Amino acid sequence: MKMKKFVGQTFKEAIDLVKKELGPDAIILSSKSVKAGPFGILNKDAVEVTAAIDDSALVKPSEAQSEKDEILKELRSLKDEIGFLKETLRPIVPTLRISRDKKGIFNLLISQGVDPQFAMIIVERAKDSIESLKNVIKKDIKVQDSESYTDSDAMIFMGPSGAGKTTTMSKIAYMMAARRKRVSLVSLDHQRIGSIAALKDLSRHLRCQLRVIKNVSELPRLIYKDAERSTILVDTPGYAYKNISRDLKDFFPGNSGIKRCYLMDSTMNTNTALNYWQNGCSDTIDTIAFTKLDMATQYGSLYNLSMLTGRPMSFLATGPDVPNDIKVPNADFLANLIIGGV
Repeated sequence: MKMKKFVGQTFKEAIDLVKKELGPDAIILSSKSVKAGPFGILNKDAVEVTAAIDDSALVKPSEAQSEKDEILKELRSLKDEIGFLKETLRPIVPTLRISRDKKGIFNLLISQGVDPQFAMIIVERAKDSIESLKNVIKKDIKVQDSESYTDSDAMIFMGPSGAGKTTTMSKIAYMMAARRKRVSLVSLDHQRIGSIAALKDLSRHLRCQLRVIKNVSELPRLIYKDAERSTILVDTPGYAYKNISRDLKDFFPGNSGIKRCYLMDSTMNTNTALNYWQNGCSDTIDTIAFTKLDMATQYGSLYNLSMLTGRPMSFLATGPDVPNDIKVPNADFLANLIIGGV
């Protein structure tokens, strides 16, 4: 802030001097009567005014206009760059201009966690109605035929730690038992006492065999030995997912009788879940399933991961209760779920 004193024969004269030098935005701090003349030797009253002005207000009009012109130049340049980006992306994303009616559908998909690029493509193909939106999603999502997994020799449940593999496998064991399908249980998770205890309890209720093994190399003998009598359900530890995935690929290369089911936590965001998926031999996975739907607040990731993995969905775990909280989904149920319905 700049401060200066001005002396005039009258108060008006002093104010005129302030305005001339500091401009109309100057602030008057004080005024007082003084003696005019050099060294105050004249006995004529005068008025001294102390005024102040913010330094930024002292920018000359020419400088202010120059700054304004520079800002306008930058804005025009930015506008040109945005236009260039739009034209560059147009061949990749079919349209960047969404009709007013379709904007509502697009915003709905985004609010449910559908990836923006997928949302753009869905909106491009859908008409201006929720029913049309559901039909597009139903066509995109693959669902595993329920008979294909119950008739397999073995189902191996894989995925990261905490995804709910043991609990989901227990629910599926009850489901298969209810369909009068014989099952036997195998666990590769020999280090977690809680997991083994849960499977022992399950084997007692279903009156089926439970075997705990340490290495994937022991698995082929068990599966081929019992395949004719029952379907073998195999629990695996999440902490060794990458190694187990690699070993399974070596011991069961292209075996159609062995179904590998990868479990995903529906509360995870798409990028985190995809990183886990890519961390193992994902090319050997036959089907995906989602857990903890009761804890998720949006379900767009189900669509994202279905498209990104290219695998059909087989199960949805809807809560912690064994054996009840599990569902074999159909395309209509999934489409409703993804857009926020029930």
